[in-house]
Amino acid sequence: MKLPNLFLENLARDNKEFLNLLDLTAKVHGENRQPVGKTDQAFWNEDFFHLRDSSIWKSLTDEKKKQVLVKLSQKILQEAYFIECAGMAYAGKMNLAAKSKEERAFFCFVGEEEAKHLRLIESLTNFNTTLSDIPSFALLIGEIIQEASKPSHLLMIQILLEGWGLHYYKSLAKASMDEDVANAFKSILKDEIRHHSAGVLLFSSHKTHLGLTSVEVAEFMDYLERVAFMVKIGPYGSCEEIFKQLEGHGTPEQLETLLTETEAVRKTSDKLEILEQLLCKSLPDEVMKSIREKGILKPLNLKEMTQVLAQSIL
Repeated sequence: MKLPNLFLENLARDNKEFLNLLDLTAKVHGENRQPVGKTDQAFWNEDFFHLRDSSIWKSLTDEKKKQVLVKLSQKILQEAYFIECAGMAYAGKMNLAAKSKEERAFFCFVGEEEAKHLRLIESLTNFNTTLSDIPSFALLIGEIIQEASKPSHLLMIQILLEGWGLHYYKSLAKASMDEDVANAFKSILKDEIRHHSAGVLLFSSHKTHLGLTSVEVAEFMDYLERVAFMVKIGPYGSCEEIFKQLEGHGTPEQLETLLTETEAVRKTSDKLEILEQLLCKSLPDEVMKSIREKGILKPLNLKEMTQVLAQSIL
């Protein structure tokens, strides 16, 4: 997957005048930023990743368990960071595509909020922000923003992904062991509720006045299938980090055991059901029928999930 142009390099730290101006502007807009002080810290425990009952997890030393949880916590924040990077670009693109002064004003506010989210996540701890290591899910979101038509933008970004984010960020806030991290996601959540609601309203207006062409439906279905596949292999991150601790000695049988003990199929099925519920509220019945017939939101069974993950992890 090529790197979308909306992901940009960080400004060099010796550009102090502009960086100071950015900090001053953020303060004017209500930011009270503290220096990053937390490193090598796990913000979510084994229960959040459904690992407590895993025999493989129990076989790891306490130090290896800590390493896994720290790495998974950093991956969560890294992905959130790059999604907010994409969100800033999305707000700019929708600003230019606005059909009214009020719609443009709304996306100006959205851009400001996404910038606040980005800086808030960035302030929590150190994690990898190298462009060559952007998580695949954030890359796909960036591709949708850069390449897709407006109906797919609204459906995929504001209705589906920001709607999903309401559930996901709520769980992150509730389960976090760190008060600053929990408060950060609670703050972001308040904004995402409005972003999602705006997407529902704007798509409803588009559907009413213009409808969906066959080309737009095909484009949306293609993006939905790719997003759904990433959800279907949701346990990938935790499985990958655990098997790194096994020092290359993991087997497909162990992977299947891990997926079984963490109830990966059931939990992934629950996530796909949330996506279907979000789409049902906005999509025409015939499009939903096609999604179901194609099995786009159908979860992988245990054997299928094991086979797919084994190809990348083992």
